[in-house]
Amino acid sequence: MATLSDPLMGSSASTTADANALLAEVNAFLVDCQHRLAFNTRWDNLLNVAGIVLSVAIIASGAYETSRLTTILGGLVAAIVTAQRAFPFGPRAQFYRVLVGQTANLLTDVRAGTQLSTVATTLKSLRLDFAQQLPRGSSSKNDDNEKSEK
Repeated sequence: MATLSDPLMGSSASTTADANALLAEVNAFLVDCQHRLAFNTRWDNLLNVAGIVLSVAIIASGAYETSRLTTILGGLVAAIVTAQRAFPFGPRAQFYRVLVGQTANLLTDVRAGTQLSTVATTLKSLRLDFAQQLPRGSSSKNDDNEKSEK
């Protein structure tokens, strides 16, 4: 049975070194995805909170009949909404959240003794998704397959 330290059940030193190198690559990829997830989540939350606070401030300034302040605050809300569309932090955070989960599953597969070639292929696929920022299964190849099945 495989252990966490020897995912390939007593295989040769070369194969174990390959598995450890692959495990290190998967771990590095996971860390990179986690950093990007944290960055995008932080900015998405900041823009959402700023929009809410400014919206409440618009209501308060309207209640006190300060039309100039209301106009300025309305412009700031418009700027925040525009920034959210220009920089889609929310969808990117969701994308990286999915990649983090898939990479964690890949680590489980490595530790469970999945063949190195299968793990390497999956890691390549995850890296391609990462580079293109496409959710898994959204490539044009899959779109063509879905059209032909209908």
